[in-house]
Amino acid sequence: MHKDNDLTHDHEENTYDVPTNAQFICPNDGKIDRDDVIFLCNKCEQADMIYKDGIYMCPACLNPGENFECLICESKEVKMQMKK
Repeated sequence: MHKDNDLTHDHEENTYDVPTNAQFICPNDGKIDRDDVIFLCNKCEQADMIYKDGIYMCPACLNPGENFECLICESKEVKMQMKK
C-alpha cells in the first residue's frame, strides 16, 4: 500500500515511466541509467530549470563540466549524450 509520505515510492513512479533521449556515460562505470545520475548546479536558481527529454536541468549547465555525478562511484565526470 502506498503511503503519502513515502517519497521513494513517489520518486520511482515519476522517473521510470518517463522516456528520455539522454544517456549518461561515467568514466568508471560506463553507460549508466538515468536513475544512477544526479544533476549538480551551484549557479542556477530552481526557476531556471527546464524539463528536457525527461530530465530537469538548467540551460546554462548544458555546457561540458562537472554537472552530473554518478551515484555508483561519485564521479563528477559523467557526460550526457543525446541518443540519435
